[in-house]
Amino acid sequence: MSFSYRSIVMLLSVIIFASLLKLAFFAVPKDNTAPMLNAQEVRQDLYALLDQIEQHSAFYALTPDKASPQLKYMTSLIVEQYQDMTPNDRFAAEITKLLNSLKDPGAQVHDFDDQSGDLPLTLRPLNDQWLALDSSNSPINNDFPFVTHIDGLPMSKWVAASQAYLPEPAKQSQEMQLPWLKKLNLLREDLGLSIKPYVLITLINDDLQTQQVTLVLPSHEPQVQLTTNNQDVKTQDMSVLEFINQLSQFERSEFQDVPHQLETVNNTTVKLKISDLYAFELNRDLQQELLKGMTHPLLIIDLRDASGFSPKLLTLLSRYQDADLNNTLAPNVMGFAHYRRSPELRNDYLQPLNFKPLDALEYSVPRLKSLTRNLPSVDEDKFSPWYIRTKPTVTPEGRNRLALLVSPKCRQECEWIAYRTKSWSRANLIGEKTSGDFARQYHFKLPNSGLDIRFSSSLTYDAQGKLLSGAGTEPDIWLPQNSDIQWQGLVSLVRSAKPKTQIIQTSQPTKLAQAKLN
Repeated sequence: MSFSYRSIVMLLSVIIFASLLKLAFFAVPKDNTAPMLNAQEVRQDLYALLDQIEQHSAFYALTPDKASPQLKYMTSLIVEQYQDMTPNDRFAAEITKLLNSLKDPGAQVHDFDDQSGDLPLTLRPLNDQWLALDSSNSPINNDFPFVTHIDGLPMSKWVAASQAYLPEPAKQSQEMQLPWLKKLNLLREDLGLSIKPYVLITLINDDLQTQQVTLVLPSHEPQVQLTTNNQDVKTQDMSVLEFINQLSQFERSEFQDVPHQLETVNNTTVKLKISDLYAFELNRDLQQELLKGMTHPLLIIDLRDASGFSPKLLTLLSRYQDADLNNTLAPNVMGFAHYRRSPELRNDYLQPLNFKPLDALEYSVPRLKSLTRNLPSVDEDKFSPWYIRTKPTVTPEGRNRLALLVSPKCRQECEWIAYRTKSWSRANLIGEKTSGDFARQYHFKLPNSGLDIRFSSSLTYDAQGKLLSGAGTEPDIWLPQNSDIQWQGLVSLVRSAKPKTQIIQTSQPTKLAQAKLN
């Protein structure tokens, strides 16, 4: 049987393609995250972490004389405490607390598996008490719905321990506290309690009668890891046809997200949820939904999980702004920023954040000096020159009202939306204080633990030179993010709110009674 030249070439091509696919399986990086670290590996990772912070952290460079000894002291405590083998999740928790000392809202620790025992119930704050709920969000005991103590310690102790893992100002956020309150064994170690396979819960009712309940902790069975390993073996032995079939069915996660639609609350109010500001810029249908919602007397936009640096949403919402908000030297200036100098960063580092160099304004030198006279003096060896962001050129229109739901998870461009709309007379911010995370992040992996570390590499200031990064924006109406919202009750509260022109700037945000929303 003879083969033609074309058949031979096709056969060789198939063989080469199959070989490349097989090699690809070996080239895929394995999960090298160490489950345990020895004392030397802990010291090496801490040394690498401090080195990266000193070189790239914008918050560290703000007060290096204060931050440096504090970080070194906390590092020495970690080294002294963990002289033996250290679980990777415990080391990640210590790194989280160390990063929080920078008061950087963008500091994060990723790529670790939390193997600590979780609290086998859901906590939900209600005024000054904590509801104890099961997996279906029903009280674990209808006659004694509130929890006062865990393992004999009052809830205030557990809340204080959980706040060590939160940056400012998220320490007071109930939404941000809840995931850390769930980490029972982690907090037990911090509080000096023994690790047990069960937990003792003290419950109370409205008549101040108490009852104690013992709950078994969910176990982490080793079979899970064994199954994963077997799956890895099967993946390596997968045939070429199976691999190609999987590739044909693969979809990137950003294309799997179903866009949120405009929903009706009542005959005068609609609501819309927006989470990905980049996706919003590319989604014309969602933009049309927003414009349709802006024609209603009241539009509610849920931005509690919004992130991304696209300015499109702020530009559209600027139709709600006041006609003459500021009468300053440069009323079109929204804020300033600079980034931590680094050899690998280009001078357009802040361009994705919608900032441009001061020279782009084409102002005279005297006017530029007047414009920047309130900006703080900085070490030019550590920070870049100043960059500026201007307000969207949008003419205010209409008399409709806007309500925005925000939380500490409202980050990046969402922070600007919260900051700008805070001063608009036709807009109300509802929720919890934002974290003040405006920045671009620098991220890297620690060599031994494999932890992915991220922190802010830029700082943002308002038009008057006041630091916005890490400050956060207070809501007009405070609403804890711990339950589903009854939208009609929220509408009633917005309708009854006093005009912003009558609110003194130093006043406390309006408290929203739980009974109206739950």
